[in-house]
Amino acid sequence: ATRTVTVTAAPVAGTLSGTQNVCVGLTTTFSSTQTGGTWSSSNTSIATINASGVITGVAAGTATMTYTVTGTGGCPNATATRDVTVTAAPVAGTLSGTQGICVGDNTTFVSSGNAGGTWSSNATGIATVNPSTGIVNGVSAGTATITYTVAGTGGCANASSTRVVTVYSPTVTLTGTTSIIENSGGNVILTATLSTATISNTTITLVYSGTATSGSDYTASSTTISIPAGSTTGTVTITPLDDVIAESSETVIADIINVSGGCASELGAQTAIVTITDNDGAPT
Repeated sequence: ATRTVTVTAAPVAGTLSGTQNVCVGLTTTFSSTQTGGTWSSSNTSIATINASGVITGVAAGTATMTYTVTGTGGCPNATATRDVTVTAAPVAGTLSGTQGICVGDNTTFVSSGNAGGTWSSNATGIATVNPSTGIVNGVSAGTATITYTVAGTGGCANASSTRVVTVYSPTVTLTGTTSIIENSGGNVILTATLSTATISNTTITLVYSGTATSGSDYTASSTTISIPAGSTTGTVTITPLDDVIAESSETVIADIINVSGGCASELGAQTAIVTITDNDGAPT
């Protein structure tokens, strides 16, 4: 009597390959040297895998991917495994810190994201930044973009956030040189002008000299001009006083002696001269 026996070759799961690091939310693909098997993940809360071997990172951690080729004819299944490590994406966070500074001053930017990132400036001629501390130094007037970068690992791209800093250094000029008749009933406006608006109030202090006498030939509304933050001009008023004395023309000379606040400075030596012309004839 005879009986036939069928011998079946054992299945082979093959050798697995593919990038073993993936970022949360991104994918990588595993493959086998054998076809016809199925894929599974040891922990789908960390990484999932589909029928094509495409792995999606779900949360930071490590999961084992198994490729199974089903055995037939009494042969057990064959399996091969390969680990994948999922890395959380870096977070650069939101940047904060004073965004307006004077030339020569500094401010510190900070991030709400991951520590250990690096700081950089896109315009070091305007503002520099310490790469590790985030201290920003004003170099010259203008605007620079400060970037905080957290390096990505494990297949994750770098993350970055930006914040703009404006460096101020406006100059002050004084205008209003003119002539006025003493009994005209009018007045003269002297105007201090900033080259650019700035971050805080600017105060310009004046001193008056000349041949005219304050209180008898003219009055000045103030010895200071205030320019509010965000504005570019401020004024004082010179008002001539009429008298009955026949005299030659007299002058009021206004000089800037100090500029404070607003990162501002005087442009050279600024002077405005008001000439008060007498309206009284010589006695007969």
